[in-house]
Amino acid sequence: MNPPRGEGAQSATAVTALLNSPLCQRSAAAPHPRARRRLPSSRRSSPRVVVVVAVVVGRAPVRAPYQVASSSFVVRQIRGDATASEIFRSTTNAILMAVTVNLESVVARLEAVAARLEKQGVGVGVGAGAVAAPPAPAPAPAPAPGEIPPSVASYDALLSGALKTMTSAASPLGAEITDAVKLFEDAFAKLRDVLAVVAACKRPTDVDALQTLIAPVGERMMKLAATTEGRRTDAFNHLKVIAESVQCLAFVAYQGPDMGMSLPMPHVAEAWQSAEFYANKILVEHKGEGKDPAHAAFVKAMKQLVLTDFKGYVKEFHATGPGWNPRGVDVKDFKVEKVAKRAGGPPPPPPPPPPGTLGLNKPGAPPPPPPPPPPGLLTTPKPESGMNAVFKELNKGEAITSGLRKVTDDMKTKNRADRSGLVGDAPAAGAAAATKPATAAAAPATKAPKLSLEGKKWAVENHVGNKTIELNDVNPKQTVYVYNCRDCVIKINGKANAVTMDACAKSAIVFDDVLATCEIINCASVQVQCMGTVPTVAIDKVDGCQVYLGEKSWSAEVTTAKCSEVNVTCVPAEGSAEEATETAIPEQFVTRRGEDGKWRTVPMGH
Repeated sequence: MNPPRGEGAQSATAVTALLNSPLCQRSAAAPHPRARRRLPSSRRSSPRVVVVVAVVVGRAPVRAPYQVASSSFVVRQIRGDATASEIFRSTTNAILMAVTVNLESVVARLEAVAARLEKQGVGVGVGAGAVAAPPAPAPAPAPAPGEIPPSVASYDALLSGALKTMTSAASPLGAEITDAVKLFEDAFAKLRDVLAVVAACKRPTDVDALQTLIAPVGERMMKLAATTEGRRTDAFNHLKVIAESVQCLAFVAYQGPDMGMSLPMPHVAEAWQSAEFYANKILVEHKGEGKDPAHAAFVKAMKQLVLTDFKGYVKEFHATGPGWNPRGVDVKDFKVEKVAKRAGGPPPPPPPPPPGTLGLNKPGAPPPPPPPPPPGLLTTPKPESGMNAVFKELNKGEAITSGLRKVTDDMKTKNRADRSGLVGDAPAAGAAAATKPATAAAAPATKAPKLSLEGKKWAVENHVGNKTIELNDVNPKQTVYVYNCRDCVIKINGKANAVTMDACAKSAIVFDDVLATCEIINCASVQVQCMGTVPTVAIDKVDGCQVYLGEKSWSAEVTTAKCSEVNVTCVPAEGSAEEATETAIPEQFVTRRGEDGKWRTVPMGH
């Protein structure tokens, strides 16, 4: 410990001299300090010893933390006949009192010094070896108009690189997948506008402002999710990969751990995990010789985009959430057009001067036009809307009905000729003509008919009044799907794996053999005839169905659910003397509890 200096040194010298003075010295006849006997009564009246305790402090550098900037003296009087232990105890108490008195002032001064050092950006250390901490990095200022922030520039490189590669890989996979990829690309483009706002603006405190900002991205994500709904096609797995992968863009909605959402990087990884389930199905389906390698290239490009490039971008700029700019402007005051789409190029030229300003200095030139009126003079104030308008109207009191029109006698229902309440013989010609356009507008638009072999599935869709539809050379590896046909007859030549009739009306299917099952779903007034064999006929939600089974398929199982007017006819072989037998499928059932406590259901008998 360094010796005290300055004022502290002088105070120490004074105290030492005072303690060595005869006033503070005990007499030579005093017993040993450890002797615990009291002095004679003749000496009890001797002068009391004055013990001076000094807390020595001096103005020393910061490297001596035990020194402070003031001096304190505590003086106690001790009886002259006190023992050494009493003197030691009294001296110790005096020292503690001195330390306590000065402790609060010392702490206050140290806190003031620490506050000044923190304002100056200097770290506060303990002892002589304390090292100043480096100042915290200042947040990046808002980008100047036309300047591209680093986060947006890096995202532009991702759009022109990995995203472009993925769209090129998806181009040979068909129109349905290409349309979904365009939506996917559009969602990434809308995210670019959001990232430009994030780089230039402060975090919005209003939740509505944030929702409005990311709404365009959310709309594209919902449209991609809608492409996977409804009837499944051969491109279903590809559409699911696209719809699940686009969920990675939702990281911009992250506002903290309390919202139940993962951090941006884990969120991107979770989005690809959902998409990878369907991506593996694509790889398995298109694996082997003779398969199109474009499907595997599409999956590889999508994985590279989401799991590698996009995740790396999020890790660099938005690892703990969207990187809002603390020194930026408010979201409502920022326009995306301020951030250029591409870097480079000279700034745009200034706008031309208004007409007439070039000839102001010429003699005889006409005076310049007057300035435009202030905004608001030519604009009509918008009427109030919402609850404010409702309360304003209610506050009018009785005057609220002043704007209502008076109902005259000719406007009353009892005096109107067209509301007499009598039913006429026939509707007027004008009324009939007026209802026709409305009926035509309400009718749904018919889709184009379709008859094609898509991979291993025959698709017969949207035919109306076509009774000559015929499918030839159908093999056991192929299925037949008939959808939304009206007043049609479909003939299937060959042995199909399965036949499905969905949402058809007044139509018929004739087939030779079916390997698995024949399904009729959501149909009305349809007929199905099997010329060969069929193991099972499943009928679900059908109103009116006639099933004709050839002699080879009389042992077939017929299952029904939510059906009515279903009949099964067993047709004998050609040239047989037997007659066709028609059997109605029960629609009503009776359930009774038996003596053994079990419930049994049987068709109702008539």
